[in-house]
Amino acid sequence: MEIQVYALAIDRELTDEERDCLVSILPYARYQRLTRARENRQNQAMCAYGLLRHALEEQYGLKTLPAIALCKEGKPVFRDRPEIHFNLSHTDGAVLCAVHDHPVGVDIERSREAAVAIMRYYQIESQDTFWRMWVRREAIAKCHGQGFAVLPHWDTGLEQSVDCVSLPMLDGFYEAVATEDRGAGIRAHVVTLDELLTRLHALPSDGE
Repeated sequence: MEIQVYALAIDRELTDEERDCLVSILPYARYQRLTRARENRQNQAMCAYGLLRHALEEQYGLKTLPAIALCKEGKPVFRDRPEIHFNLSHTDGAVLCAVHDHPVGVDIERSREAAVAIMRYYQIESQDTFWRMWVRREAIAKCHGQGFAVLPHWDTGLEQSVDCVSLPMLDGFYEAVATEDRGAGIRAHVVTLDELLTRLHALPSDGE
């Protein structure tokens, strides 16, 4: 099966009605955490779950979001649909989502100036090289169910059992996807905010 990767640029402000639509499909535990976040972080997370909902409907015909649990490593999984693997990532102005039948990890980062101290730590002088390295490592770590903490002390052994590919999907962003399914094809989908919200309006809200 191909890895289905969806990218969305958050290129405008959300209306109150649009935010209500996105909130209606959020897992309750995620919604509770979001209430303490800044609005732009809320919008990113809501759009990421909206993109996941869209991907599941398009690829699996699912009209509602399956129950989400955390595996022992802390990675979100579908409790009752273990055959479907997914991963989400968001950054200022964009979100990324992947679904597959094997463990998968994704990362997206806006192109920006990295801190000088971080560049020195990794002994990298080029901003482009740094961000390509960063999204690659984070995607690999997330595929394994590892978190941000592994990045400063990188174990190259994490790279040996996965394939990781850069995905130039959105201008001004770096994206990468990693999977244990070596040689898997990738199908990229770029969705606009208006397209996503139109599709979500046609789906039942959480709890219906």
